[in-house]
Amino acid sequence: MTLFVQTHGGSNRTSKPETRAHAVPNALVPATGDVAVDEAADFGYLFPPSGNPGDYISDDALAELDELGNLMVPEEDDANTRVTPDSALPPVMTYWGQFLDHELTARTDRETDISDIATAVPKLSAAEIETKLKNARTPRFDLDSVYGGLPIGAEITPDVVTVISGMRHPNHPEKMRVGTAEGIGPLPDTLDPHRDLPRFQQVQQEVKDAYLNILRDRLKPEDFAKFEAGLPQRAIIGDMRNDENLVIAQFHLSFLRFHNKVVDYLESRQTGWLPDFHAAQALTRLHYQWLIVDGYLKGICDPAVVDAVLAAKAKHFFDFRAAHATRVGADTLGNAMALEFSVAVFRFGHTMVRDAYDYNKNFGRSGGGTILPKAPFEELFLFTGGGGFRGGQRVPENWIIDWNRFVVADGDDSDGLPARVARKIDTLLAPPMGDLHNVAVDEANPNIKALFRHLARRNLRRGLSLRLPTGQALHAHLKSVGALNSDPITNVADLLDNKPDLKAFLEGSQSRMFERTPLWFYCLAEAEGAGGNHLGELGSWIVASTFIATLLADPDSALSLDFTPQDSPLRAPDDSPIDSIAKWMQFALVME
Repeated sequence: MTLFVQTHGGSNRTSKPETRAHAVPNALVPATGDVAVDEAADFGYLFPPSGNPGDYISDDALAELDELGNLMVPEEDDANTRVTPDSALPPVMTYWGQFLDHELTARTDRETDISDIATAVPKLSAAEIETKLKNARTPRFDLDSVYGGLPIGAEITPDVVTVISGMRHPNHPEKMRVGTAEGIGPLPDTLDPHRDLPRFQQVQQEVKDAYLNILRDRLKPEDFAKFEAGLPQRAIIGDMRNDENLVIAQFHLSFLRFHNKVVDYLESRQTGWLPDFHAAQALTRLHYQWLIVDGYLKGICDPAVVDAVLAAKAKHFFDFRAAHATRVGADTLGNAMALEFSVAVFRFGHTMVRDAYDYNKNFGRSGGGTILPKAPFEELFLFTGGGGFRGGQRVPENWIIDWNRFVVADGDDSDGLPARVARKIDTLLAPPMGDLHNVAVDEANPNIKALFRHLARRNLRRGLSLRLPTGQALHAHLKSVGALNSDPITNVADLLDNKPDLKAFLEGSQSRMFERTPLWFYCLAEAEGAGGNHLGELGSWIVASTFIATLLADPDSALSLDFTPQDSPLRAPDDSPIDSIAKWMQFALVME
């Protein structure tokens, strides 16, 4: 991916952002095996670093943070009854959010000399963290995870360019490469079986060789040998996090299929658009970016907050970027992402995960010949490249997703099977999130392994190690600058719905977590107080401001161009505009 440095002025901007022709590109060879080349963009704090200890969780509160994390993940009882409540949101929102997160940020959840959750006590000052911690994703919704980004920069080698080129179809370079599922049926629908991510088993030898050349000197010999042995199963996509579970992998696949369908659509109609790669990429991005605001943000955030941020043209977020540039001495503005967003607030989706899904007719409610009555959460990780496909080479046909069960909310679970909705955004996580079997597989220390596998404890420790402010401190700051209307929550325990143990712990904690609350928990409690179907004001403002500012900062985005689906030459099968995630899936021919 490539960094284009731009200048911005929020609602005070008097002209459009500078065009890409005037932008300065920079990119880095990926360090972790991703296909998309790495960004070197900035992270910064929405809350200006202060010298007031009361604005932060105390370094000696680690034991209480762990206790809080344990209380957030209840144990499932023997009757397998619901232990976390359902929302009114469709399940796709959970994994759509994961895809969007992977588009904007990376590297805040890794062990480095900046952040180590094994000890969790901050190693650096806030000023040092802002200077040293870099974001490996572009600060734009440019689908670099799908297209691999633009490989331009001093460290880019021909091998990197070769691998990114290998993401496109070898015989039809205007199209993206897709994979074909293994013939282990039955298919969940009447559509074609070409619904796996593209994998290295199907690419030309020169692409495989180029990929291995990139990684050979970056891994220990024993690690490289293991990597090479597993290469055939590995997806050739921009961000390998999109192959960690089946739902996010199938969501990523819809972009490859959408792009390819655009080429076919333009080729068969007189629209004035040439049926080439660049036209398909532009239209795919524009529809995707429009859906971010009108499909995702207005569903996951308080719609009134989204409208207010749009009306203000994300002024306060651009003010944050200007203040950050002043603090760190940057020559240009435009690429900083908020640590509070990446490390805390946008991890709200972890509470929406179900312990099992009505996945398709084979692993869910029967449409004829059910294999299992539901798809356990853990199984979604085993039928991916990272999970080894249970000994196979590709996604089996019977594990292709039925998007009809994910894009329309249906809370009916009267038959005892999972409802077709996400869990509420609240202070509870589904039991599997307390023991993620796909995490820290090679970790020898059982205590460290258990820590990494417990998502709530891991999130809380990461917030401490990266010096995030408390929820109350950030809320008060944003109100003081006019971004928020409400006052900080003085006692988050008052918002918890029938959770006496959690309430008692917060109010009895020595670190007074009920009034000096970890930011992640604060935003979850705020959402719980609002009913759990969308974020509260603080959470909504941070997510909406991040997304809307990101779009406004890009002169080619749907929001900057005032694009709507009605402006597009593309139409859904019923000749209507592609203006919903369901119509997106149908156009891509991944949903009937």
